[in-house]
Amino acid sequence: MQPQNAPGVRWEWISEAWQMFTRQWSVWVLMILVMYLIVFAVYLPFIGVISMMIPTPGEGEVPEFPVGIFALYPVIYLVLFSALSWLMGGLYHAAFKQLRGESIAVGDLFSGAPYFARMLGAMFLIAIGAGVGSIFCLIPGLIVYGMVFLTYPMIVEGGKGAIDAIKASIEVTKRDWLMFTLFAVALALIVAAGGLACGVGALATVPLLFLTHALAYRDLVGIRGAQNQGQFMPPPPPDYRTYTPSQAPAPQAQPWSAQTYVTPPPQPPQPESATATCPHCGATLARVMNFCNQCGGPMRSA
Repeated sequence: MQPQNAPGVRWEWISEAWQMFTRQWSVWVLMILVMYLIVFAVYLPFIGVISMMIPTPGEGEVPEFPVGIFALYPVIYLVLFSALSWLMGGLYHAAFKQLRGESIAVGDLFSGAPYFARMLGAMFLIAIGAGVGSIFCLIPGLIVYGMVFLTYPMIVEGGKGAIDAIKASIEVTKRDWLMFTLFAVALALIVAAGGLACGVGALATVPLLFLTHALAYRDLVGIRGAQNQGQFMPPPPPDYRTYTPSQAPAPQAQPWSAQTYVTPPPQPPQPESATATCPHCGATLARVMNFCNQCGGPMRSA
């Protein structure tokens, strides 16, 4: 299913994802809002338990944190990762539905049950890998996120298990691992920037995460029935095995419509007319003659 010569990162995925979001923005905003409420409802009991475990300090005393709080954190992460795995599976499912031209609804948020276990396993593996990589000056951890960029789409759309999805993502991204790392960081910054405006902007930026991953999977792996959502979809390469050049008729020469110049035949020279005055009678003669036709005298004196 993966192309032999898969293209690299296309930054146009972000703008194309935004176009997809604007087409059905109301559904995406509601899905992200419901996801926030569910995550908050899951995390709220732990906040209450932690607040009860911390004793109220007396005047001038420093509050002490019981050791049991640190033992509670693995449980918190397990519950949060479980809720996010279920909800993220539904959001990826909605992204691929829209990419095929289908209508999406808020109920798609809860369609991640078939991917729950695999998404949860991949989430823990990626968190461990990125955490270990971040120990070494943070950069290796960012590279991990860049190379596993397609892991979740590989699970939801590709039907792979957690480990196979990670391997398949690395196989695609390793050709251009640096650009995938930069792209993953840039996308994360865009998503995080939406949370600066009291979290309201995240309702519009968080959907870009799922839509961009779906678009990247479309171009790097391939999706049957996927539609081009913007003007950035590259055209398929021509199949030269079946290519036949069109036999266009040769242009016909247009006849020259200008008139042909014909040189007129030469005309014989016309004798010049001459006049003379008779020396005897003074008559003006039209032609030069030997004798005047008026008086008969010779025109030339002897």
